[in-house]
Amino acid sequence: MIIKKKSIREQVYESLKEEIVNGRIQSGEKIIELEYAEKFGVSRTPLREALRMLELGGLVTNAEKGGVTVNYISKEDIEEIYKIRVALESIVLKEILKKDRSCLKPLHSILEETRIALDENMESEALIEIFQRFNHELYEVANLKQVSKLIKHLNEYTKRFRVLCLKDEIRLKEAFLEHCSLVEALEKKDLEEALRINDKHLFQSMKLVLNKMPDTK
Repeated sequence: MIIKKKSIREQVYESLKEEIVNGRIQSGEKIIELEYAEKFGVSRTPLREALRMLELGGLVTNAEKGGVTVNYISKEDIEEIYKIRVALESIVLKEILKKDRSCLKPLHSILEETRIALDENMESEALIEIFQRFNHELYEVANLKQVSKLIKHLNEYTKRFRVLCLKDEIRLKEAFLEHCSLVEALEKKDLEEALRINDKHLFQSMKLVLNKMPDTK
């Protein structure tokens, strides 16, 4: 199998997207073409192509006087995104319950890794990576590729705020316990309980995200 090397446009796109979703480029901030072309050491052509890709993904909007501006996310947008996640993740959980319990082993491993990391007061960046891995593995177990893509796309919009939430020590511990309860419900093949726990988990996450958001726009 031939592994294709990423084009300059794709590399710039991924770098810019990473800076936006991790909050290094703030909502409302303008991305000046010349400035970022120099920063990444590329010509303006691949940069413009990358910016068009970001615009198609809904992360930026063309500014009136050149360049693009990072889109604001409203609280209404956040609420809508979490409602969609509740619906999509209910599909994921229903699919997991059709499978053998052995498919849950990777989730148990990640939970144990999380427990150790919390006990050892691991740095927040490492903990965030473990929590994100749990969600990724949950979608992998369901093996619903299109649903997984939709959820991951939605998460890109809220990641800049979710990262702040996962730096909240109290919420981290609460989320860990919710993950444990969710896997326990899946082990018992208890769909109603699994849905209840996941809905509560997403609601608590949404509430904290909304609290972390600025009041502007």
